[in-house]
Amino acid sequence: MHAIRILGAIACLVLIHVAILREDYGVAVTVGLAYSCISFAIGWFAAERRSLWSPWLVSIILMIGAEVALWCGYTSAVALVLAPSVVVNVMLLALFGHTLLPGREPLITRFRRIEHGYVARRFVSYTRSLTILWAILFAIATIVSVAAALSGDAALWSWISLIAIPVASLSLFLGEHIYRALRFGPEGRSSPMRTLAIVLRSDAWRDSATSRPDSRGRLP
Repeated sequence: MHAIRILGAIACLVLIHVAILREDYGVAVTVGLAYSCISFAIGWFAAERRSLWSPWLVSIILMIGAEVALWCGYTSAVALVLAPSVVVNVMLLALFGHTLLPGREPLITRFRRIEHGYVARRFVSYTRSLTILWAILFAIATIVSVAAALSGDAALWSWISLIAIPVASLSLFLGEHIYRALRFGPEGRSSPMRTLAIVLRSDAWRDSATSRPDSRGRLP
């Protein structure tokens, strides 16, 4: 299922990218709207608590707005086509960044704790640094995608937001798994698919009792 979701995301990005390069914004919006609705539905039914807070919901609202604008003949609707990726990057930056505040557990540390039940002392500093690195990536992605959108060049924005940023994120994700295995040996080895399964869990992103370690550093 996770592999299907990844392939679906890649296919969606490629289709939207091709449509934007051909200046067929109607197709780009339709594909984005369909994918956002499907992703939101999956997240809605998979979540333990059905929360409407979701980057996919924001994307759906923006895409519907773009659809209406295009039907009405407003060329400014292109801005709404570009907006969802900016919104998603901002949300990811906020999700990673707020866990770096005092008194909170860094998000990657939480992922590690969920996977293994505890976090060894040698991984505490590493997972915090990795959380900072991801936050920096999303900050850069936000700045660059906004700059590209403001330039008015939809093709440039598409190459940056739909191709370059996802490739950079995937490279960091896979490269970090390789680096961690080399640095920490068997203790640092982890399947990317297993990590992805944790990342796709709604409870892994929430600061709840199940994500807070006890006095011995283990999950309840």
